[in-house]
Amino acid sequence: MDTSHIVDLFVLALSRCIDCLLHLHDLASLVTGLKRVYTESRDFNGSPYEILPLDCLSVEGRDDIPISKLNEFACHNPIFHGHKEINIQNCRCRVFSCEVIEYWLSSKKYDACYQPFYPTWLISSLIICLRAKLLGFSEIIDIGSGDARIPYCGAILGLRGISVELDANLVDLQRRIISSTGVEFEIINSDACKANFEGMNLSKPMFLISGLPEHGEVLAEAVIRNLLQHEFLSSNLGFALMGSHTMKQYSRDRSLYGWGHFISEHKLRILDCLTLPTMWTNEQSIDTPFVFSLPG
Repeated sequence: MDTSHIVDLFVLALSRCIDCLLHLHDLASLVTGLKRVYTESRDFNGSPYEILPLDCLSVEGRDDIPISKLNEFACHNPIFHGHKEINIQNCRCRVFSCEVIEYWLSSKKYDACYQPFYPTWLISSLIICLRAKLLGFSEIIDIGSGDARIPYCGAILGLRGISVELDANLVDLQRRIISSTGVEFEIINSDACKANFEGMNLSKPMFLISGLPEHGEVLAEAVIRNLLQHEFLSSNLGFALMGSHTMKQYSRDRSLYGWGHFISEHKLRILDCLTLPTMWTNEQSIDTPFVFSLPG
């Protein structure tokens, strides 16, 4: 029996997977590079900002970067309240001025708030969802989703986007974004530590823990306890963890981006790590690592 065609198909599929992986790491490097150049060329006044590359992300023959839908999200989100277009390293970019203080203060009023709202960049959210999709996950569940940019990005990429958010003001904003953009994602207005994920008909979910090490670890532990309580923890789910390349002097865990103890305790296997801009690293030279992992 001639199996050469099967081998050829396997090699082709493998090469495409490798191409996708390299493509995403190249994208992450491009975006962090644009942020670094922009940071070096301006004087900060403390105002949060985001960069959205407009015409330098596409690769010939591929159309997996829906920039127009990202721009639509920004246009219907009051956090993005002004923009200018500039060229950074020969890449046309839209730089948004952002104002998050109202929602940051709102999120702090809840006893179960492990980390106040301060978002990941929109283009970073898209790259995170692309990575989850390429890893074979079918749902992206953002724990502490803020304005739901990650569930939104998941939805425009064909994933089932699920937002878990405690703050009623942020949930109202999410609903307005759905109404204005027509992009549908699911909203759970609840404490993630108490949400019943078992009844959601999930097949292969990626849980993004929107919290940095130590604060985020408390949230991640609570979510895992919740999943165990509902007998939902299995090899079919994954975790995306926000880490840090720089540690405070008295950080409890300095290994694996601040998640080493958590990863070891729960026997997680690291699949990949992407370093991407977030609003809290705007004035820092090193951005935020996102660690993708699986049980076992």
